Amino acid sequence: MRLLFKQRFFSWFDSYDIYDEAGQTLYTVKGQLAWGHCLKIFDTAGGEVGTVKERVLAF
Repeated sequence: MRLLFKQRFFSWFDSYDIYDEAGQTLYTVKGQLAWGHCLKIFDTAGGEVGTVKERVLAF
């Protein structure tokens, strides 16, 4: 299965829709304010599926 990403044009933080080959939205990715990047992934029902966080180098 091929997944296609489409970034929302006007958004303060990173925001993406993930589609399948038929053009149906499978997931929505929303960026959040954090130290480094933080992306939350939601399914079509609005339930949180996962989180992607960037680790910031600390001394």
